[in-house]
Amino acid sequence: MSWIMAAGLIVNAAMGAGLLNIAKAYDEAGGIVISSILHAIVVLLVIGAYAILFVCCDKSTSSYEMFVLNKCGKFWQRICSVCIILYMYGLSITFFIIIGDQLDRFLTFAVGVNYCSHWYLDRRLMIIVTSIILVFPLCFSKTIKFLQIPSMLGVLAIIYVVVMVPVKYFSQRPTDVIIKKYPDSWTDIFLVLPTMCFSYQAHVNAVPVFVSLRTRADCIKATLASTIILICSYCLVAVCGYLTFGIKVEHDILMSYDPRSPPVLIAVIMVAIKTYTAYPVNLFCGRTALDSFSTTDPGQSIKRRVLIVCLWFFTTLAGAVFLPNISLAIHYLGALAASFIFIFPGLCLYFHIEQQWIYSWQNLFAIIVAIFYVAIGVFITILTLVQSLMTDISAKGSTSKQIC
Repeated sequence: MSWIMAAGLIVNAAMGAGLLNIAKAYDEAGGIVISSILHAIVVLLVIGAYAILFVCCDKSTSSYEMFVLNKCGKFWQRICSVCIILYMYGLSITFFIIIGDQLDRFLTFAVGVNYCSHWYLDRRLMIIVTSIILVFPLCFSKTIKFLQIPSMLGVLAIIYVVVMVPVKYFSQRPTDVIIKKYPDSWTDIFLVLPTMCFSYQAHVNAVPVFVSLRTRADCIKATLASTIILICSYCLVAVCGYLTFGIKVEHDILMSYDPRSPPVLIAVIMVAIKTYTAYPVNLFCGRTALDSFSTTDPGQSIKRRVLIVCLWFFTTLAGAVFLPNISLAIHYLGALAASFIFIFPGLCLYFHIEQQWIYSWQNLFAIIVAIFYVAIGVFITILTLVQSLMTDISAKGSTSKQIC
C-alpha cells in the first residue's frame, strides 16, 4: 500500500477514545503547562519505539507478536500475545460503548429525551443492530490492507472533531472558566501518562502496516506523517477543550457541549463513524494474536478465522451492552499500551543487538536504550495499574452523564 494509506491506518488505530479523554487528563494532571511537558516527553519516546521497530523488523514479520517471537523467543511471544488479546478485547468493548454514547446523543437531538420510552430505540438494541450492519462485515479481512479505505474514512471523520473543538473555543472565548495552574498533588502529574500511552499506541497495528509497505523510506514517511497528525490533533483538543471548560470538562469532551448544537451533533456522528471503522483494525490484531496459539492446519484457516471473528465480535458486543462504563477503562488499557510502546520494543532491541554482538559504542548505546525503554515501561505499567486500582476503590460512583 502507499505510505499515505499506511499513515491513515496508524492514525485510525491510535486516535479514538484517547482524543475524547485527553482534555480531562490535562485537568487531572494539573493544567496545560505540566501536561504539555509530559506530552512532549511521551511523543519523543513513542517515536523512539517506532525507530526500534525499523531497526529490528523485516519482511518476514507478519504481526507484532511474530516480531517479538523472532527477536525474543517463544516465552516473550506468548506473554506479548496475551497482552495484545487483553488490550484489543478491552478496546473493542470500549468502541461499542462509545458507539452507544454517540447514538444516545444523536437520538436525544433527533427524537428528544423521551426516545428512551421506545423499545426499538433502546441503547442496547441500537448498538447491536448498527454494529452488526456496519462493523461485522468488515471483520473477516485476511490482511490489513483491505481496511485501508475504511480507515481513511475514519481519519477524515475524526478530523472534524479536531477542528470543531478549537473553533468552538475561539468563537465563544469563555471568561468564567477555572483553570488549574498546578496539580493538587505532585503524584497527579502521572495521571496523564495512561491517556498519553493509550492515545499513541499504534505499534501493534504498525508492524503489519510496515510489512505492507515497499521500502523503509515509506515506513519513515508513514510514521512521521501519522505522528504529526496525532500531535496536532491531541494538542488542539486538549488545550482548547480545557480552556473552554476548565475543571468542569467531562471525561468525554463531547458530553461537555450542548447536544442541540448542530456542529456538536455532526461531531457525534463523526465519532461514531470513526469508531465503526476502527473496530475491524483492532479485531484483526487480536485475531492474529489468537492465531499465534493455534496449531490448526493452514487449510482450515478460513474456518478458524470465521470462528474467532464471531466469538470476538459477539462477546465484546455483549460486554458493551451489559457493562456500559468506560470511565476507568482507559487507565487499565493505558497500562497495557505502555508495554507495547516501551517494554517489548526494548526487549526486542536488546535481543537484536545480543544476537549480532560486536563490541562498539553504537551497540553499547543501543543496549542502554533498550534497558531504559524496558525500565520506563515497567514503571509506567505498574504506576498506572496502582493508580487505576486506587481510583477504582475510592470512586463513589460514575461521573459520566446518563441520558436515560
